[in-house]
Amino acid sequence: MDEILVEENFAHISGDDMNVILDLLDELHLEAEPTAPRGNGRGRRWELTMHWQSAGPLPENTGAALSGAVARIRDHFVTAGKQPPSRVAVYDRDGLVLRTFQLDAD
Repeated sequence: MDEILVEENFAHISGDDMNVILDLLDELHLEAEPTAPRGNGRGRRWELTMHWQSAGPLPENTGAALSGAVARIRDHFVTAGKQPPSRVAVYDRDGLVLRTFQLDAD
């Protein structure tokens, strides 16, 4: 099972929100865990940041599956009456962007 870390963002993500995110990633058979924030998480538009822990690129099928999970994450925030992330970015262990998902602005 591949591992992915999800940065906590205390300004935008509650414990319940994080549980939803982790559950959605678990449905993709990704071992997902929260990790300490690495950015400041401030600003009107915010990014949900994930860190791919496996060596090498993000597999094509995982990237495609993540696209659906990202849409469901956005839906969760909208349904909860919260500002959804403006984008979701997946970084490798060296901090290089592997994939970004732009979310529609309302």
